[in-house]
Amino acid sequence: SNQQEKDRAVTIRSITNRLLVYWEERKFFMHNLAINMAEFMHESVEEHEGNLQEEELEFAPAALNDSLPEVEDPLQEKNLGTEEDPRPTFISKLLEEPLNDEIIALLHNFKDCFAWHYHEMPGLDRGRVEHMLLIKEGYLPVKHARRRMSMETTESQRRRLGKLVKAGVIRLAMYADWLSNIVPAFKKKTWAVRICVDYRNLNEASPKDEYPRPMADMLVDGAAHNQMLSFMDGNAGYNQIMVAEEDIHKTAFMCPGHIGAFEYTIMPFGLRNVGATYQRAMNSVFHDMIGHSLEVYIDDVVIKSPEEGDHVSNLKKAFLRMRQHKLKMNPKKCVFGVQADNFLGFLVHQRGIEIDKNKEKSIMEALPPRNKKELQSLLGKINFLRRFISNFAGKIQPFSSLLRLKQEQTFKWEEQHQQAFKEIKHYLSNPPVMSPPKR
Repeated sequence: SNQQEKDRAVTIRSITNRLLVYWEERKFFMHNLAINMAEFMHESVEEHEGNLQEEELEFAPAALNDSLPEVEDPLQEKNLGTEEDPRPTFISKLLEEPLNDEIIALLHNFKDCFAWHYHEMPGLDRGRVEHMLLIKEGYLPVKHARRRMSMETTESQRRRLGKLVKAGVIRLAMYADWLSNIVPAFKKKTWAVRICVDYRNLNEASPKDEYPRPMADMLVDGAAHNQMLSFMDGNAGYNQIMVAEEDIHKTAFMCPGHIGAFEYTIMPFGLRNVGATYQRAMNSVFHDMIGHSLEVYIDDVVIKSPEEGDHVSNLKKAFLRMRQHKLKMNPKKCVFGVQADNFLGFLVHQRGIEIDKNKEKSIMEALPPRNKKELQSLLGKINFLRRFISNFAGKIQPFSSLLRLKQEQTFKWEEQHQQAFKEIKHYLSNPPVMSPPKR
C-alpha cells in the first residue's frame, strides 16, 4: 500500500508485543505494548521475518498515548425518588448532553422496572414460568433433625423471617413432609443474617433440568465492539419466580426456637435447577432481542448499541418488555450509558475484550500450589482466561504429571513447574486486547 494508506486508520492487533508502526511518514518500533496504550491505525500489517534492528528505529513518541480515556467509566449516582424516599441508581459521568438528560428521563419514566425493596417485586406471571420440584422415583421425603442455635442468631433470623413473611416470600408451612434445616449464614460486608436452607436431600431427589445456559464466551463477544452499554442485574432474580403451587410444601424449613416452620412461595437460592428455570424465563421474556440489542446470562443483562444514538431506544424496548412481564432489576447494581464495564468476568468495550483486573491479580499474587487440590484450583482460574493465552495447552502441559498423581503419591513442585507458572504470570502481566469474531 502507498504511504497515504499507511497513515490511515484501522486497528492493529498482534499476538506479540512487538510492532513496527508507520506514523506520519516515519517508522517507530513499539515494544512492551500494554492494554492502555494507544491503538495505532494502519491499513495493513506485514509479518517481519528477520530480527528488528531497534537502534535503526525511532521509538514512538509519548504524545501518541496522551489523552486516553479510562478503561472503565467513572459513575455518578442519580436519585429516581425524593430526598425523603431516595431511589438511587448509577449512570456514566462521561455522558454528554442531550444524551445524559434523555437517559435520566427514561429511567424516571421506567422506575417501576426496578425494585429497591422486596415488596416491590410481585413476581413473574405463573403462566410464563414457575419452578417445579419433581422427585425421582424411589426417593421418599426427608425430615431433618432440629439444630440448636444461639439466642442472638435466633433473634436475628426471627426478624429476617418477619420481613420475608410480610413481603410474601414465605408463608407458614402446614403438614410438611419434606422439612429442611436453616443453616446460619452472614453477609460478608455487613454481617447481617441471611436465611439459607440446607436442601441437600431435596436436591439429591430432584432430577437435573438439562435446559442449556448460553455460552458465556459468545455473550462476551456479543457485548464487545459497541459504542454504548448499559448493565443490569436482576433484583434477587430467583425470588421473582414462583414455585409451582403443588410443589411449595417441599420447600418447607424449620426455624430455631419457637419460630416454627415456613415454606417458600417463590424460588429460593439453594434449590437444584433454579439457574435453568431463571434462564428459561429470561429467554422467554427477551427472546426476540437477545443477540441484537441485548445479551442475557441468567440474571446479568447488558443492553448494547453499536451506535450511541440508538441506546435510548434500545433501553426503552427492554424496559417496556420488563414492565410487561413485571421483571424487576436491582438499581444499585445497574449502570447506564457507559463505554466499558465488566460482564461475566471480562471487561468489554468498543475496542474489544480485556481481562478483569481482579482475576488477573488473583493469579499474579498466587503462591505455588502445595498439593494437587490447590493446583486444580489455580488451573481453574487460569483456564477461565485461556483465550488470552496463546498456546495455552502447551503452557500448562508441565503440570500434567502432577494432575495424574494418585492419592498415595507425593506432590512435588519442581523447577520446571515453577518456570511454567512464571511464564504464565509473565504473559498475563501484559495480556492482549481481544477482538471477537466478526458477526
